[in-house]
Amino acid sequence: EYYKIITSEYPQYCDYSQVQKDLNELNIAVLFCDIPTPGSEIYTVVPGDTLIKIAKVYSTTVDLIKRANGLKTDTIMPGQKLKVQKVPFSIIVDKSQSTLTLILNEEVVKTYAVSTGKNNCTPAGNFKIKDKLANPTWYSTNAVIAPGSPENILGTRWMGLTTPKPGFGIHGTTEPESIGSQCTEGCVRMRNEEVEELFTIIPVGADVTIID
Repeated sequence: EYYKIITSEYPQYCDYSQVQKDLNELNIAVLFCDIPTPGSEIYTVVPGDTLIKIAKVYSTTVDLIKRANGLKTDTIMPGQKLKVQKVPFSIIVDKSQSTLTLILNEEVVKTYAVSTGKNNCTPAGNFKIKDKLANPTWYSTNAVIAPGSPENILGTRWMGLTTPKPGFGIHGTTEPESIGSQCTEGCVRMRNEEVEELFTIIPVGADVTIID
């Protein structure tokens, strides 16, 4: 709460950017632990429950439930209490600023640096996450590039978007030095460690707004 006061009421503070960075990291740390928040609730597991079932009911991800509750496996037991996100996340990509912002309840959770399409070719509009892939294969024009290959420009994660023209998405990179520029073929490119973090949080169906 103190970080929020500083960022909202004292933007002229000389270490504002560091405060914003610290707030981003604190938001993620709280999200990834079992501390209850206004956007979550404590759910009691009932017979027949699975993590997939609970995640579907709450429009969240199995990965986030496991991360927030320190679960190493998918095994849960009746009576077990789990912190579960009950408020959906959304994403805003600002092409002019080369940023992707994770939003919860109209508040900024974290802002990431990204790359977008050269010549402003990343489509603007309102979309949704339509699919997610860990360690994706890249089907390029000339070859099929396996996961983990230094030539696989998708990096470690892929989140496809419901754009009118297929093939656009949010993904990792093998060229982290390119982050912050307009250099892609239209996709939103992130550092691998950051797209992995986002992948844990964002479910299929989440809203994505891309602005010029």
